[in-house]
Amino acid sequence: MIQQLVVNGCSYTHTYASGNGHQDLAQRLGILQSHSIAVSGSANSRILRTTLKHSYTAPPTLYVLGMTFLSRLEIPICEPENEFEGRWVNPQNQEFAHRWQTGWSKKESEQFVDTKLKTEVYSILDRTEDLMYRMLSTIDSLKFRGHRVLMFQQADDLYHKYLTNPRLSLFRCPEIIDGYRWRATEWQAEQGVESKQYPPGSQYVPPDMRHSAVGHHHKLNEFLTNYIQEHKILQ
Repeated sequence: MIQQLVVNGCSYTHTYASGNGHQDLAQRLGILQSHSIAVSGSANSRILRTTLKHSYTAPPTLYVLGMTFLSRLEIPICEPENEFEGRWVNPQNQEFAHRWQTGWSKKESEQFVDTKLKTEVYSILDRTEDLMYRMLSTIDSLKFRGHRVLMFQQADDLYHKYLTNPRLSLFRCPEIIDGYRWRATEWQAEQGVESKQYPPGSQYVPPDMRHSAVGHHHKLNEFLTNYIQEHKILQ
């Protein structure tokens, strides 16, 4: 029997948990405990790694993973704050400059991001396929050890035009919502969910990628609850 719910992801999931969205979802599902291990700016590799790391010492758990942008990549260049997160950082979206290892500078981060972006121009399909197998392996591992899991995309649509490619056909499993096409931010915007207020002068964020306002998780949780029940995720 599932004893707790744990959510993981980037700033979208962190904002969701800040408004106790994970607690509300757990209550809807009849799960007594809930926790968040989401960190803003996370890459998908961190989301999957820390979920697995958490799962090896956890009681039977439902993991709800809000996956993030395909282009995010992390490298181990930070002095660790704790053993769970280790040295990893995503230089493109996480500064953590106060923890950079000796000799690392903003210039190195900029060079890394520039090189990374050049490698990504023609590799969307390959990187999406790699992510798919990492997600599937995580699902298999979690279920084999008595856990349950649900994964969905938060905002990214970079890879959508490739989802009809046979190489990505394995995305179509119950634990990945709509074959990884459904996006939580887009769906919530369509439902009229209020988005957070962005500071004047901040980088423009399109409506279908804006963070929902803290505490405005009820529409999303209704959808997730219905999905989990319909697809028998907890069984």
